[in-house]
Amino acid sequence: MRWGVKLAIKCVVTALMLWVAFRTVDVGAVPRLLAGANPWWAAVALLLTVFIILSDAVLLTAVMRMFERRVTFGTAVLYSLVSWFFSNVAPSTVGGDVFRGIQLSRVGTPVGAAVRVVLTIRLLSLATLVAVMAVGFPIALDLIEDRSATIILSGTLMAAAAGVAALLLLAPMSRILPALERWPLLQKVTTVSSDFRKLLAPRSQCALSWSSALAQHVLRVSVLASLAAGLGLGIPFATLFALAPAALLIAMVPISFGGWGVREVTFVYILGAADVSAEAALSLSVVFGLLRALVGALGGLTWVLLEDGHFRVDVPPA
Repeated sequence: MRWGVKLAIKCVVTALMLWVAFRTVDVGAVPRLLAGANPWWAAVALLLTVFIILSDAVLLTAVMRMFERRVTFGTAVLYSLVSWFFSNVAPSTVGGDVFRGIQLSRVGTPVGAAVRVVLTIRLLSLATLVAVMAVGFPIALDLIEDRSATIILSGTLMAAAAGVAALLLLAPMSRILPALERWPLLQKVTTVSSDFRKLLAPRSQCALSWSSALAQHVLRVSVLASLAAGLGLGIPFATLFALAPAALLIAMVPISFGGWGVREVTFVYILGAADVSAEAALSLSVVFGLLRALVGALGGLTWVLLEDGHFRVDVPPA
């Protein structure tokens, strides 16, 4: 019953946000833009999406090693591909994380370790996204003239950076102030902080984790740039690099069905602040969502056809 209520709320929010997005545009212009899409650029975007999946698989293999588990690259690719179904076709944008945690525990990884793996990957993804946003922020300031959009963009970057910094500092603070560990919730968060700090060690696996996480964000911007080129929108890569990461971060808030609606409103508002037409921004968001849904559907089919044995995780030999 509770799950049904949440699903109904997300459907209502999705419909409301899509209505808000479409009421600000010339509805007739959007299908015309979509109909004129260049299939070759769509193929490039699909290929770049494949590279995102491969980069994510590299990240999973590297982080699993931190927790004394080993997953082959092929198996990691399966985890990444199926995660797209639960993040883009299933109701929640964080469904992929839930799938990984449950599936890892089903094939023998302790539940606590499975959750820590998922949280470490998610935090690393956030940290590298903050880095990309910080690099693009000066470009964004040159592009945006609207004061409110500048405040939102700045606030998003500062909030995300503050969250990452707080998690990095929590583990050493708990050693200075042992009283912090009296609360069970803080104990768990401190454990997550300690896991995250392990990624700062000067090791090849840590460097591989950071580089693969960073590559995914750059590749997502490249996917958007390819789709924009295919639709003939004329949006420069620099504009997408400066603004799209923040828009995608906001769109990850799990209040709608697969991020639909929230992503469209965010794209229209943030890209519109850089003089991108509402029709162009909305068309780009819709095509981006459809591409992710297509790959997600392939991931769902893969999940249905495969058994748990294909997702097996091994303990490395001593």
